[in-house]
Amino acid sequence: MKPDIRFTDRPLEDLWCQAVIVLVFQNPSMKLDVLSSLNEMMTGTMVNILESGRWTGNRSEDFLFAGEDMIKSDKLLFHGLGPISEFSTSLLEQEVWNLGSTLDKLGVNDFGIHIPVINGLEAEHGSHLELSAKSLLKRYHDRHKDEPDFHLRIIFSVDIKFMDILNPVVESLRSYLDLIPDFSIIIDGNRMEAASEVDGPK
Repeated sequence: MKPDIRFTDRPLEDLWCQAVIVLVFQNPSMKLDVLSSLNEMMTGTMVNILESGRWTGNRSEDFLFAGEDMIKSDKLLFHGLGPISEFSTSLLEQEVWNLGSTLDKLGVNDFGIHIPVINGLEAEHGSHLELSAKSLLKRYHDRHKDEPDFHLRIIFSVDIKFMDILNPVVESLRSYLDLIPDFSIIIDGNRMEAASEVDGPK
């Protein structure tokens, strides 16, 4: 298996891949930036799904949309995390594992993903990203470790204000992947760099 892990400040709708995934708490608000922009690109389809009660964000509940050329990926998948009041790192780890199992069964090995920032736990967002990456890597590695030509690409779409916390996350993942001979980890901060160039030196 050849893992390619990327952290980018580009939004999910701008990522070219097989699928983009949003982890969503129960009864989500479309005012959230990641959902608002996706819903706009999907011409309001997501609001209709939520208002009709066809998807609520219950734990482990998935809803799969076809991209239909409205976003750059072929598929958009919502994965429910349940009530935010029940959030824990062990819940996140288990649900990301479950998500990896679903994606692998769908034949998806090239995807973008958004891990939500938890109000009051912003300082732990780096550890949540790291935990999610390790859980996905382990899930795919357990199934495909003996397949040298199996390419896995995971792109984490990260809010621009959290891009500066990624260096220790990447270093930890490098150590975690050290036993795999062929892997890559990249931080892609194009929007952050562009904003710095526009703002000029501080």
